[in-house]
Order: sequence, then C-alpha cells, then structure tokens
Amino acid sequence: MRGRARDIVGIAGAVGLTGAVAVAGGVAGDFRSAWYAELRKPAWQPSGATIGAVWSVLYATIAAAGSLLWLERRRASRALLPLFVAQSLLNAAWTPLFTRAKRTDLATAECALLTAVNAGLVAQAWKVRRPAALLLLPYLGWSMFATFLSWTIHRLNR
Repeated sequence: MRGRARDIVGIAGAVGLTGAVAVAGGVAGDFRSAWYAELRKPAWQPSGATIGAVWSVLYATIAAAGSLLWLERRRASRALLPLFVAQSLLNAAWTPLFTRAKRTDLATAECALLTAVNAGLVAQAWKVRRPAALLLLPYLGWSMFATFLSWTIHRLNR
C-alpha cells in the first residue's frame, strides 16, 4: 500500500476505532437500571445529558488526534499505537464494569489505569505532534474527573 492510501486507511482506523468505542459505550451502558438509580451519587455529578455532550466532543477530539498522529507515524515512538489502542479498550471497558457487572471498585481501578494510559498518550503525542496532544488534554482531564467520580460513588455505596 502506498503512502496516501496508507494515510487514508490509518485515519479511517483511528476514526473507526473511536466510533466503535462510542457505540460500545452506548450499547453496554445500563444507566436506567434500578440499581443505578438507587446508587448514592455526589451532588456535583453532571447530568446524563451533560456527560453525553462531553463524550460527543471528546470522541471527536480523540479521533482527530489519532488521525493527526497517524499522519506523523514515522516520527512516533513504538509506544504510541499501543497506547492509543489501550485507551480505546479501557474506555470501552468502564461502562460494562460499572453498570452491568456493578463493580464500582473495579470500574474505579480501571478508570485510574485509563487515566495513566491517557497521560502516557499525551506525553508521547507531545513529542510527535503538539496539536494532537492538545486535542487529547480534555480527555485526560475528563478521565481524571471520571476516576474521582467513580471512586466517590464507590465510597458512598460501600
């Protein structure tokens, strides 16, 4: 495959993987269950509509950052692609862990791992293409917030 075709395939892969994670999160979630409704949650937890809007923006920025990084793959470290894939898998895993398995403890630990992977992804992206790293910063911030929120919900419901 030649350069331009490889670029298109890689961009489609970054966008497709990110889109698949978004769909998986929507399908895997059970935020309307009695169990979820009865959980004690902090007053500062955003509404479902706000969380959905934030994720819509984040998925667009993740896909854009992945695309920019793919175009710079020759300058990237070997860690960049595995980090991007790992954040996708971890992102997709949180919702079923939390809402289906009802494991707020594991979901919190998993979200902390996602945050660590995102920090590594931003650090590696910074070396390759700073606009891509900047696009990933809100995702890193949100994963930090989500870890704290998950931990708070876990603590409130022990």
